[in-house]
Amino acid sequence: MVSRMIISEYLVTGVVNLVAPAIRELLNSEMAGATWGPQWVDVYINAPGLEHRFVTQFGKRTEWNPEWGEERNFGLVADKKQQLSEREKMNTSEIAALKPWLIQDGEYLYPGGVYDSGISVGVSGAKGWADEAIGKILVAYIMMFAMLETDTRKTEKRMQI
Repeated sequence: MVSRMIISEYLVTGVVNLVAPAIRELLNSEMAGATWGPQWVDVYINAPGLEHRFVTQFGKRTEWNPEWGEERNFGLVADKKQQLSEREKMNTSEIAALKPWLIQDGEYLYPGGVYDSGISVGVSGAKGWADEAIGKILVAYIMMFAMLETDTRKTEKRMQI
């Protein structure tokens, strides 16, 4: 059965495909040093209407360079950021700065978890502020397309979810 919810996997896939070139450019840019070595990020997205969390990656995954230090599992960190932001209904940067006692065993102090109006995203792999900006981009685009979908349904008199 096709979901009638406003946000769907189809909508999120469209958003991911649309923003991917800009995010790749950010990860490859030397302007302001958004990355610290690796040039990819792992992403977890959750929103009302999604049957399962949406998992994706931006950039080109390469073999781990020992110069970057101990190898990190960006997928695990992104997962934890998304779950923390969803649970506390705040961005992880705000939680770490204002309410660090809410961070549970195994979670992180990193920016990169974003929450707004039931939509949560966790991003890991770049510098924390770049991770968080990527999350905010994804949330903003998901919200925009959800509003556009809502407008379409109203125009077509499809008012019931």
